[in-house]
Amino acid sequence: MHVIGLLGPVELRVDGQPVALGGAPQRVVLARLALAEGRVVPVGELVEALWGDDPPGNAVGNLHSYVSRLRRHIDVVREPGGYRLERPESDLGEAERLVAAGQLDEALGLWRGDALADVADRLAFAPDVARLAEWRRHLREEWFEQRLASGDAAGALPEIEAYATAEPMRERACLLHMRALHQTGRTAEALAAGRAYRERVVDGHGVDPSPALDDLQRRILAEDPVLRPGRPRAPRRRADRFFGRRDELAALRAALADGRVTTLVGPGGVGKTRLMTEALTGDELVVELAERSVPGDVAVAVAGALGLRAAPRGGTVAIADRLGAAPALLVLDNCEHLLDAVRELVNEILVRCPRVRVLATSRQRLGVAGERVLRLGPLPEADRVALFCDRAALLRADFPQDERSRELAAEVCGLVDGLPLAVELAARREAVFGLAHLRDTLGAGLQVLDPARGGDRATAVSATVEWSYRLLDPSAQALLDRLAVCRGGFDISILPYLSQEAAVLAELVDASLVVCDVNQDPPRYRLLETVRHVALTHGNEDRDAHARWMLDFITDLRRRQRVRNPDTTPALRRERGNLQAALAWWEHRDEGARLAAWTAVAGSDAPDPGLTAQLARFRPGRVETESDALRALAAGTSEWLEGRLSEADRLLSAAIGRLPERHALTGAALLLRISNSMFVGRADLVRADAQRLRENAWAPAWTRTTGMCCAALMDAYGGDAAAGLRRLEAYGKELVSDRLDGFVPFTRGELLAGTDPEAALSCYDESLRRTEQAGLGYTANIARVARAAVLIRLGRPAEAVEACRRTIGQVRAAGMTAQLWTMLRLTAELLGSLGCDEPAAVLVAAADDDPYAPAVMGPDVERLARLRAPVTGPPPEDIAEYALFWLEQQGASKDVASGGAHRSGHD
Repeated sequence: MHVIGLLGPVELRVDGQPVALGGAPQRVVLARLALAEGRVVPVGELVEALWGDDPPGNAVGNLHSYVSRLRRHIDVVREPGGYRLERPESDLGEAERLVAAGQLDEALGLWRGDALADVADRLAFAPDVARLAEWRRHLREEWFEQRLASGDAAGALPEIEAYATAEPMRERACLLHMRALHQTGRTAEALAAGRAYRERVVDGHGVDPSPALDDLQRRILAEDPVLRPGRPRAPRRRADRFFGRRDELAALRAALADGRVTTLVGPGGVGKTRLMTEALTGDELVVELAERSVPGDVAVAVAGALGLRAAPRGGTVAIADRLGAAPALLVLDNCEHLLDAVRELVNEILVRCPRVRVLATSRQRLGVAGERVLRLGPLPEADRVALFCDRAALLRADFPQDERSRELAAEVCGLVDGLPLAVELAARREAVFGLAHLRDTLGAGLQVLDPARGGDRATAVSATVEWSYRLLDPSAQALLDRLAVCRGGFDISILPYLSQEAAVLAELVDASLVVCDVNQDPPRYRLLETVRHVALTHGNEDRDAHARWMLDFITDLRRRQRVRNPDTTPALRRERGNLQAALAWWEHRDEGARLAAWTAVAGSDAPDPGLTAQLARFRPGRVETESDALRALAAGTSEWLEGRLSEADRLLSAAIGRLPERHALTGAALLLRISNSMFVGRADLVRADAQRLRENAWAPAWTRTTGMCCAALMDAYGGDAAAGLRRLEAYGKELVSDRLDGFVPFTRGELLAGTDPEAALSCYDESLRRTEQAGLGYTANIARVARAAVLIRLGRPAEAVEACRRTIGQVRAAGMTAQLWTMLRLTAELLGSLGCDEPAAVLVAAADDDPYAPAVMGPDVERLARLRAPVTGPPPEDIAEYALFWLEQQGASKDVASGGAHRSGHD
C-alpha cells in the first residue's frame, strides 16, 4: 500500500516503510500530484512548482525524468497535458475521513509537524501551506471546544494554554484560554488573559479586538451560568451595526413584558430574526428552526437546547415537564415551514408551564390563544440608505462615502422596496457589480438579488465547504459544480454557456464559495482550491460547455487581432489555465483542433511554455481534412517555438497545403512558416511566402507587413543590407503599420545595424517601446537579441554583458529555443572579444552540435568561424547556465565595468 505524507515533511511509504526520495524536485512533484488527489496536474503547473518564473530551457525533459524516478515506487499516469496519480492515498485524505467521522483527536494525531514542511518555501505551495495550517488550527480549536463542552476544562487547560501562547494574536485561542481558566476557577487569570490580548492587538495592529472579547469578559464578570458545561448557550450578539426599528423594538419589548406568546410576522427578508436578536438579553432559550425540515424535529431541537439527551418525536410533554414552573423565555426562530408542530408544542407549554413565555418569528402567525402579533414593514428611507452604505463599506474598503453614492444607494434601496435583507444583499452585490451598474441592472428588471436558497437566510455559514454546498439552491449547486473545471478564474461571460444567470453567481460570491475581484474590468471570479476540490468530487462539471466558452473566447480574441491589440497577452495569461483544461478535454475532437489552432496563432507573440508543450500533442498522423490541417498548424507552431525547425516546416507546410486561401488562419500559417524558414536560412522560401502573404487580402494588414519585412531581413542576413533597405522602400505605403506593431522599427534596426549602429539602437528601442506596450513578447525578445548584438559590435562590453544576461533569461523563460541559441552564439562572440577564448569555443561547439540551433548566415559565418577551437572535456550539462556563469564573471570584472576589454586578437 502506498501512502503519501503531506502533514509534515513530504514522504512516501510503501507497505509502511519509508521510501528514499532523491532530492527536492521529486518531493515537489510528488506533493503537487498528491494534492490534486487523482486529478490531472498540467505540465505547466508542475514546471511552475519546480522552477517558478525561471524554468530551464529543457524544463519538460527534466520534469519527465523526475516523474520516471517516482514511477519506480508509485503509479504516475501520463495524461494529455499533464500527469496524475493512480489511486492516491495520503495522510491528508485519512485526516479528512477522520474529521468527517467526528474523530478530531485522531485526525490531529496524523500531523508530523508543519504540513509540506520541506517544500513550504516554494511560492507554488503557499496557498496549500496556508490552507492546511489554518485547517489544523481550526481542528485544534474545535477539539478544544468539544472538551470544554464535555466538562474537561481541567484536562484541556495545559494544551489550550500552550496553543494560546503559540498563537498570541489569534482571538479564538484567547477566548478558549479564558473559558478554560474560568471553568477551572481561575477567573482573575481569565480576565487578565483577555486584557493582555487586547493590549497586544492594539499595540501590534492599532485596532480593537472583536466584540466577542468584550462579550465574554462581561459574561465572566456576571458569572453567566451558560459558560458552565451542560448548560444551554446564550445566543451570540451580532457584530454588525443595527439600523432603525426603534419603535418596533420598543413595541416588542413591551409585548414580551405583558404577553405569553408574541409572534413577529412579515415577509422574508424584512428583518424579523435581527429585531428579535436585538431584543434579547442573553438569558433566553433560543431554538433555531431554519434548518429543521421534519415536524418532529421541533421537539428534538427544543430538547437539545434544554440539554435533554433525547426527545422522542412528539415528546412535547417531556419538554414541558423539563421547563416546569420556572420563569423562562423560549424563542422559536423561523417557524413558517413547521407551523403545525410549533403550534402543538406552544399549546402544550402554555397549559403546563404558566411562567414560560414564547417569542416566535414566522411569515405567518402561529394561531394559538392569546398570541400577540407584531407585523414588520420596510425600513424608512434614511435607515435603509444608512444600512446599505454600512454593509457595502464592510465588503469594500474603498466604497465611496460621497453624496452621489448615497443618492445611488437610495435608488437601489427603492428598487428593492427597502426590505432589510434585500438591502443587505444589494450591498453585497455592490462589491460584485459596482454601485452604478447594480442600480442599472435592477432597473432593467434582472433578478440579481433572487436568493438561491429558500427561507429567510441571508447567508449560509458553515465550518466545511460541503455543508455550505448542501445549503445552496439546486441551481447554485449546479453552477458551482460546473465552474469547478475553471482554472485560474473566470468572468461573467461563462454564464450563458452554463445556462445560468448572474443572480446565481452572485449567490455563490455571497456564500464565500466564489471569490470576486470587482476592481478588474470585467470583474474576475475564481473558486478557491478547496472549493474546487469539493465540487469536482460531485462529478457534475460541464467540460463541454467550458470548452465551448474557451473556443469562442480565443476565436474572438484572434478576430480582434486584426490590429495589434494590447489586451491579447493579458487575456491569454488570465485564461491560460482554462485554455489548458479545454485543450486537454477536446484533444481528440474536431472542436479541439479549432481551439488548438486559434490558441497557437493568438499566443505565438507571447508564448507560454505550458501551452506550447500541450499544443505539440495535437500533431496529426496525416493531413487530409481541414481539421487535420488545424492540428498541424497548432503542432507546427509548437515545434517552431521549441526550435524543432525541420518538423515545424513539415507540419506548417502540410497545414498551408490543405487550408483554403480565404481561411481565417491561412495568413497566420504563412507568417509562421516565414519565421521558421528564416531560422533555417531559406531566403527563397521566405520571399515566396512573403509575396503570397502580401497578396492575401484576408490576412490582417500587420501580418502582410511583417512578411514583407522578413523578406528584407533575409537580404540583410545574407550580407546585403542595402538590398533590404531598397526592398523596404519599394513597399512604400504598404508598410504603414499600426502604432503598436514593433516589427517595422525592428526591421529598420536590423538593416541599419551594419552601417549606422547608433540609429539601429534607436530603432530597437522604439520596437521595444511598442511591443512592450502591446504585450508582444516574441517580437520584444527578438528586438532584445538584436540590441545585444549591436552593443557587442559597438564595443560597449559592460552594457553588452548585462543585455546578454537579461535576454538569455527572458528568451529562456518564454521557451524560445532558436533565440536562445542565437543569444548563446552572441555571448560567445562577446566572450571572445573579452579574451575568454575557451568558453567562447565551448558555446560555439554546443550550437554546432545541436540540431535545434538556427542556421548561420551572412557575416555571422565568419564571426563564428574565428571563435571555433578544439574543446576538451564533456559539454556542460546546462549550456545556458554555463553562459550565464561566464557573463556573471565578466560583469564582476573591473575592466569590463570601466569599458576596457582584453581582446584575443580574433577581431
